[in-house]
Parts: sequence; C-alpha cells; structure tokens
Amino acid sequence: MKVGTEQEWQSASKELLASERELEEHAKRVEEQRRELPWVAVEKDYRFASEDGPKSLAELFEGRSQLLIYHLMFGEDWAVACPGSSSDRTNTRRDRRAGRDLRAVSRALRPGS
Repeated sequence: MKVGTEQEWQSASKELLASERELEEHAKRVEEQRRELPWVAVEKDYRFASEDGPKSLAELFEGRSQLLIYHLMFGEDWAVACPGSSSDRTNTRRDRRAGRDLRAVSRALRPGS
C-alpha cells in the first residue's frame, strides 16, 4: 500500500470520483438499452408448479403486467440457498413492490429433487 501526501490523495480522489461518475453514466446508458430491447411473444405453453397446482406463464402474472422471478440456487450438499441469490429479497423489497403492477415469484430446486 502506498503512503502519500494529502495533496496526492486529493488528486487521486478527484480522478476516482470522475471515473465513478463515468461508470454511473455508462450504467444508465446500458439500463436504457435494456429497456429498449424489443419484446418477443412467448408462443410455447410453459407450465409451472405452484402452491395451487400447475399454472401457465400467463397465470403466474395474476393479472399484472410484470413478473419478477427469483431463482434461488442450491449446491449439491447445501442445506440453505446461495446467500447471494437468496439475500432478504422477499421482506424488505415487498414494501417497495406494494401498489405496483408487479407479481413476484420464486423458484428453488435442490439438486436431485
């Protein structure tokens, strides 16, 4: 680790801030590109297991225009899901989804199940 002067730190910090701002602007452009991707009609009749029995993809939406799917991943010998894919996604984010035209579901399969 390099030890420098406060002036060197100030200069490096300003450069870092400029890089962070560039990165943020780039991320915004990429997000806009993602939103502008064309939609594709789903022609296949996908079926999904649910608490209420088999459902079609359209039925998973429950009348809403958006469907958010959480895919929880398990390793061969894991007792719980991957922390990165299962980090508190239901309780804290539920408040942000309230009143929105969004349906959230989760998917989790243990290996061998």
